[in-house]
Amino acid sequence: MLTLLIEIIAIKKVNAIKQNKKLIAVICLANLVSFLLPYAILLAPSAAGYTFEMSVNNLPIYTVGLGYLFITLLAEVPIIYIGLKNTVENRGKLILSIIAVNVVTTGMVAAIERIVCRGMW
Repeated sequence: MLTLLIEIIAIKKVNAIKQNKKLIAVICLANLVSFLLPYAILLAPSAAGYTFEMSVNNLPIYTVGLGYLFITLLAEVPIIYIGLKNTVENRGKLILSIIAVNVVTTGMVAAIERIVCRGMW
C-alpha cells in the first residue's frame, strides 16, 4: 500500500495530473502486473526441469533485487505510459518519473525485505 501511495503521489505531483481516478486505476493495474510477473516467470517450465515448488524451496528467500526491478520497469513503464500519456504535457517527464519512482519504491521494498525476512545470497 505504501509503494502504491508513493507512486500515485509522485507521478501526480511531477506530472500535474488532475484525473485522480484514472491515475489510481492505471498505477494499481501496473503494480498488479509487475507483482505477478516474476511469479508467472517462475511458474513457466524451465529447461532444467525445475518446478515452481523446487524453485521456491531451493532459491534464496529474497525476491526483490535488480532482476525484480528490471521486470517491474518492463511491466510498469509501458502500462503507466500508455494509460497516462494523454493526460500529461511532457511525455518524457512522465517516463522519467515512472522509472525514478519505481527505482525508489523497489529499493525501499528490497531494504524492508532484507530487514524483515531472513535469507541468503
